[in-house]
Amino acid sequence: MTLIKKNLEFTKKNLIWIILIIISLSIKIILLHVRTGDYVGFLHPWIAFIKSHGYFSSLKYGFYDYTPSYIYMLIAIAKIGFNPLYSVKIVSILFEYLAAYFVGKIAFQKYKDTQTIWISLAIIPLLPSILLNSSYLSQCDSIYAAFVLGSIYFIFQKKQFLSVLFLAVAFAFKMQTALILPFYFVLMLRGNIRWYYFLLIPIVFILSITPTWIFGRSFSDLLEVYLAQTDRFRFLTLNFPNIYIWISNDYYNLVKMLGIIFTFFLTLIAGFELSRKQFVFSFESWITLAFLSSIIVPYFLPGMHERYMYLGDILGVLYYLVLRKNIHLPVGILLVSFYSYIRCSRFNDILPMSPAFFIYTFVIIFTYIDFIKSIKVEPNDIYKQE
Repeated sequence: MTLIKKNLEFTKKNLIWIILIIISLSIKIILLHVRTGDYVGFLHPWIAFIKSHGYFSSLKYGFYDYTPSYIYMLIAIAKIGFNPLYSVKIVSILFEYLAAYFVGKIAFQKYKDTQTIWISLAIIPLLPSILLNSSYLSQCDSIYAAFVLGSIYFIFQKKQFLSVLFLAVAFAFKMQTALILPFYFVLMLRGNIRWYYFLLIPIVFILSITPTWIFGRSFSDLLEVYLAQTDRFRFLTLNFPNIYIWISNDYYNLVKMLGIIFTFFLTLIAGFELSRKQFVFSFESWITLAFLSSIIVPYFLPGMHERYMYLGDILGVLYYLVLRKNIHLPVGILLVSFYSYIRCSRFNDILPMSPAFFIYTFVIIFTYIDFIKSIKVEPNDIYKQE
């Protein structure tokens, strides 16, 4: 009877979140059959090429512009033979829930309440940008995001090796992992992660491309895959409301170089400033810094696409789950992200970028203010090394 009573109390406590999870899954099932340009123009032809060229033997051809890590998944999908459209989406959806689980586990460390996990599992897969990315567009940003969230979880568990290993796997899937690197730079400078663990990033990347190299693809081509991606679309911004909406694309080469240099030195200066011992970090400080990193880097970095706020959307939810305040900040980022997705469709020429830019700017300013307050006010650093 006691067990039944506990189960009833658990169900009642989490009923609304369970209902939202069911709604989320229902929407995703409904959207499974939708074929968009990303699938029709890229993923479906890739899978067809894989089938017609001997599955793993196809790796020697440069028919794709993603890293081999994701192509291995497509080879598995092609081999299994289940509906490829459904398979591509299901894989990405599973990683959505993995990312949400890690968010809940991180928040659990503060509140010690499993409800945070249920809330995360209910809310994150329902976010507009998350829902559209996997279930509608057949995109795979959930994969790298899940590994980044796992990395953040393990750093708070003081498992440095696992943390950087997860970060390395994330980078092996998507270059957008770099958007969170300022957060890790500060962790390293403050001694929370040993510098040599970051050698895992190139090691894992090389391991990830080795099978493709063995099957005959040029090793130099594989090393330059991310460089090739940056030159595929020669635009300062693609439906992303950062500072480059105000600059003509006629100055692409010069402005791109200056933007990258500026972002690099901004990260260096901020990192060394925050490494000073006078700043005392709390759990909330680290969470705020992770959120801030994921939204401020795309603001200054050229070549951003509408999908590049994906990680920022999820970390915004984590920020609110942990701090339980300033809900306007994650909501603001979600609005910016969703607006970018809408503008990427048929409304490209109708909707101006400026409204989203100003909301985005205000979110960054107020998140920065909140972060500065947190590192000066908090008396203890819960992540102090033993």
